[in-house]
Amino acid sequence: MKRPGSLQARLALSLGVLLSLLWIAAASLTTVLVRHEMGEVFDSALEETAQRILPLAVVDILGREVDGVTQRLGAIRDHDEYFTYVVRDQTGRVLLQSHAADLAAFPPYDGQGFRQTATHRIYNDDAVQGSVRISVAEPLDHRAAVARQIQIGLGLPLLVMIPLMLVAVVLAARASLSPLRRFRQRLEARQVRDLAPLPTADLPAEILPVATTLNAFCNG
Repeated sequence: MKRPGSLQARLALSLGVLLSLLWIAAASLTTVLVRHEMGEVFDSALEETAQRILPLAVVDILGREVDGVTQRLGAIRDHDEYFTYVVRDQTGRVLLQSHAADLAAFPPYDGQGFRQTATHRIYNDDAVQGSVRISVAEPLDHRAAVARQIQIGLGLPLLVMIPLMLVAVVLAARASLSPLRRFRQRLEARQVRDLAPLPTADLPAEILPVATTLNAFCNG
């Protein structure tokens, strides 16, 4: 790719690319941090759900007239159920389950705490000396979908911000280089025998020695 001949174009292109890369890097880092925080929030929700349901499940199970019956809760209305749960006894027999629970998604109970399978994040807890055990599961696809929405939310502004940044950089570069542009125009407009000194009051420090040397040569 050929570099632009204009200093203004070079400056605008360099700053535009740099700002775009910085924005992408910041968005990527933010996404990683948000995903980490999001995982902690969802884990807390899993644990809280288990601790809220377990006491109610214990009361229901201990109050049954027939022991060992599996009860599946019905849905009051259609809705997306991101958390599903099963309640089992110490032998692994299912005593209670949510209406959308897929038993194949729940591995055998192996103690309190978080577990993760290929498809779900699971929190286990128990009560009544381990005789009533609950497992609450959340599909990993749900977390991935939320993470994608966050990435899209951070990435979409690039489609708007990059053109705006490029326009802003071009305008800023044009304003900053206007003294150089006027200096060039004065040089182009001079006749061969015109040895009058050129104005140097508004020139930047980088080009001032050139203009000073040129004026000294004309005066000499």
